[in-house]
Amino acid sequence: MRLWPGKARPEPVAWFWRSRVPVRSGLASALWLLAALPALVPGVAWAQAAPVLLEVSGQVHQPLALTREQLLALKRKEYTESRSVQQDGKEVVLRIVFQGVPLRELLDRAGLKPDRREIRKAVVLLTAQDGYQTSFSWGELYNSQVGDGVVVVLRHGPDELLDTESFASLRSLQDLRPGPRHVRWLTRVEVLLPQGRTP
Repeated sequence: MRLWPGKARPEPVAWFWRSRVPVRSGLASALWLLAALPALVPGVAWAQAAPVLLEVSGQVHQPLALTREQLLALKRKEYTESRSVQQDGKEVVLRIVFQGVPLRELLDRAGLKPDRREIRKAVVLLTAQDGYQTSFSWGELYNSQVGDGVVVVLRHGPDELLDTESFASLRSLQDLRPGPRHVRWLTRVEVLLPQGRTP
């Protein structure tokens, strides 16, 4: 029995796409199809790329785009910070333990661009998910004790930050006033040179 009287039976694949996919062309069509595949073919588990939580970019040889799994795989160091607080009218010293990665190690992994003289004028700009920004000079990070305590924090006390806050944070443990350069929800590290200078 002919299901399409008087007409040739349509080719099934072409009929499927014509009946479900609007006519598009070029790159727009390809992008639309990729986005629409889960709806067009239900019941299939489509792999999705893991979201990037921290980027290192700017004047570096190898920009980094680190996912949760990559951040968790980084070798950590442990740091201790002492704070004086008032409790019941008395001054009490609290010791807080952090685990994380020195910011310098991430910058070295990305590789600062030459030449050496120009990169010494660089500023490292740090940006949080909510838009807050702070910065360090190259000299602070690589030629002073301040750099020893600039840490991408992954664990704060008992809390794994990627679980509790979804992002790492940044602490500058050698600052006399640590608050201004404490970056919560750190998402981006950029190595910048003064305008007009490119090594």
